[in-house]
Order: sequence, then structure tokens, then C-alpha cells
Amino acid sequence: MPLLAERDFRLLLGAQCIAQMADGLAQVAFAEEIVLDPQGTPTRTLALFALTLLPYSLLGPFTGVLVDRWPRRSILVWTNVARAVLLVSLPLWMGALPGDAALYASVLLLLGFGRLFLTTKGASLPVVLHERHLLRGNSLSGGGGMISALLGGVAGIGVAAIASTETAFLVAGSLYTVGALVARRLSNPMVHPHQHLERVLVAAARIAAELAEGIGEIWGRERARLPLFGIFVLRVAAMFVALIAIEVIRTEYAAADDSGRLSASALALGAAGVGAFIGALTAPAMGRRFPTPALLIIGFVVSGASMVIAAPILDLTTTVGLALFAGFGAFVAKVAVDAQVQEALPDEYRGRAFALYDILYNLASVVAALFLVAFVEFSLEALLASGGLLVLLLAWLLARAMRKAGMFPRAETKVA
Repeated sequence: MPLLAERDFRLLLGAQCIAQMADGLAQVAFAEEIVLDPQGTPTRTLALFALTLLPYSLLGPFTGVLVDRWPRRSILVWTNVARAVLLVSLPLWMGALPGDAALYASVLLLLGFGRLFLTTKGASLPVVLHERHLLRGNSLSGGGGMISALLGGVAGIGVAAIASTETAFLVAGSLYTVGALVARRLSNPMVHPHQHLERVLVAAARIAAELAEGIGEIWGRERARLPLFGIFVLRVAAMFVALIAIEVIRTEYAAADDSGRLSASALALGAAGVGAFIGALTAPAMGRRFPTPALLIIGFVVSGASMVIAAPILDLTTTVGLALFAGFGAFVAKVAVDAQVQEALPDEYRGRAFALYDILYNLASVVAALFLVAFVEFSLEALLASGGLLVLLLAWLLARAMRKAGMFPRAETKVA
């Protein structure tokens, strides 16, 4: 494959896959401790999302400016080092904080460093690839990352079952260390101006001004703004499906031990990974057949239609099937949005764009949980069907807006 002939792309992809494998392993360990508790409720899940995602969402825009101001290779290295130190040391200080405070704080920090890493990766990809390879590059990067996280999750289930969650944290920390060493071998440091940190207040004011400039640049470009809105909506739908799956698993295994809930969760996660893998294989071919914005609409339609179809027959089996189609739709849409944002903006704004992208991802999880809590008196089947119909309606509205913005060529297909 011509893409893999590029040394820096191979290293970037390797560092990403190793880090996301560690993500999957660590997330399973945290899920066993917090999310899959049979006594859990949608309100507790909302609280978890709010406490761990909203603080980063407030600070997240500043990470984009950091990505645009500091050597990106260094960020890729040190975000992995920080996560390794956090997980390896967690068993030593977990008991120093009351209740689950240490777990919540660790999830917050882990997600923050993880999103900074992926923001930097998204902004770095166009530097190590030619623009004409962006769709395939994003497909390979996204698919590889998804499969790596899945493999990490499966490994996490095995380690937690055979040994302990503390051992799972140690293994994940070791993987982050390897990811840091791989990222350090990138030949291009991707250095940008303004490398030196100024006084805190002066630097904060400058970052705020640059952030406002970046948001203005994004808002003024419909080719970047509309895809970001679309991926936010689709992420809300994907997280809503994930929350529905959690509730189905809690109900199905209310009296079972942890291994039953973890196995069912692994099955659903695996189905989502298979769907994403199919998306990774088919997205480049679809990209040759359809305009890139059309892939986002295809992702909407697949996700929304699968929600509507699964709603009347919702059980553990259909939940696994729903996860597969949701994984496919979300991945195809994400690949399209990555490429559109990268193409629509000059390099000096891409870090801020992908930071905003990550913030929308975080807020989408909170919105999905809030939706579930707000309508908790309704059946899961009714909520799933209503959500699917809303996704399909928004797909139609988004397609109209994109066509009006001239994002679709006159011919409905591309000429290869």
C-alpha cells in the first residue's frame, strides 16, 4: 500500500494504534469498577460523563491552540508518558481519596490526555500524507485505532478476569510507554512558531484570542462547519445506542457476576469494532463512488435506520446487531468528516478545528446521557425508535444544507 511506504505515517499510525490499544484495556478496567455496576442508573452514568467530560470540554479549545503552537511530535510523546505514569501509579494513591474520587479523577485525566493525543494526531496526518491520500489515510488510521481499542478491550477483560484491575492498569501503562517511544522516532518534529511559554496571563490572553480567531475561521467556512455539526449529532446517536446497550446488559445480567456483564459488553464492543472495520474496508471504495460529504449522510442513514429497525425487537441479540451497524455508520461518517475538515482549513487552524471536534465528541456523550435521563420513564424501545427517526430527519436537513453550500458536485458520482 503506497500509504505505508511513508515512514512517518507508519510511525504515526503505530503510535496511535498502540495508544488506543492501551485506551481499550484501561477503559475496560474502569468500566468494571464504575459503569457496569448492576446497581448503576442512567443518572449515575450522566454524573460520570458530566464530571469527567465537561471540565475537559471547557479547557479543550486551548489544547487546539497548543497543538498549533508547540512541536506536535513532543505532544504525541508526552501525552503517552503522562498516561503511563498515571496508570502505573494509580494503585499507590487510589486509597488516598474518598469513595470513587480517585477513579473519577483518573478517568478525567486519562480522557484529557487521550483527546489531546488524538487532536494532535488528526492535525499531524496531513503533514505526513499527500492531500489526495487523506480519505484513505483517515480510513486506515480510524480503522486501525478502532480495532486496536477493541483488541485492548478484549485483553483487558482477560487480564481483569485472570489477575486484577490493578494488573490491567499496569499493562496499559506499559503500552502507553511503548507508544511514546514509537512517536519519538517521527522524523518531522512538526514545529510551529511561538514555541516559548510566556507569562501565564499573557499566554492565556493570547491563546484566547487565537482560539476566537480559529473558531471564527471554522464558522466562516461551511465546508468545515456543517461536517462538524453532523458528526456531533451522529456522536450523540452513537453514545445513545451505547447507553441503551448498557441498560439492556444491566437488565439481562442483573443477578450475574462481573464476568457475565463484561462478556456481554465485550460482545457489543466487538460488534461495534467489526462494523467499524467493515467501514474502514469500504469507505475508500465509497469515496471513489460518491462525493465525500455523501459518506456523512450515508453514516446518518445507516445509524438512524438500524435504530428504528432494532427498537421493536430490542434484546441482547439485537443490541449486538445494532452496535455493529452503529459502528459502521459512525466510522464511515467520521472518516468523511476528518477529510472534509482537513481539506477545508489551512494547516495553522487544523489543531484548533480538531480540538473543537473533540469537545463536540465529549459534549455529545453528556447530551446522550441527559436525553436518557430526561425520558427515563419511557421504555427503551420507544426511546430508541424516537432517536432513530430524529437521526433520519436530521440527515435530510443536513443533506439539504450541504447541497445549498455547494458541497455536492452536479454529478452525483465521482469519476475515478
